Amino acid sequence: MKVYVNDESINLADASNITQLLKQLETAPKGLAVAVGPNIVPSSLWDEYKLKEDDQVLLIRATQGG
Repeated sequence: MKVYVNDESINLADASNITQLLKQLETAPKGLAVAVGPNIVPSSLWDEYKLKEDDQVLLIRATQGG
């Protein structure tokens, strides 16, 4: 199935969840926020949240600076 991560097309196995997506992208979950469509998905639900074809996923990394 195809999903879009930060506007880039990614192919995933059907019924993949957010945790599996992050593993495929080799993205560490620490300091990361994930939105699917207009909704923020809490990290406690990443294992349960099943992605669907053409979902729009936004990954936001918290950073420090000044």
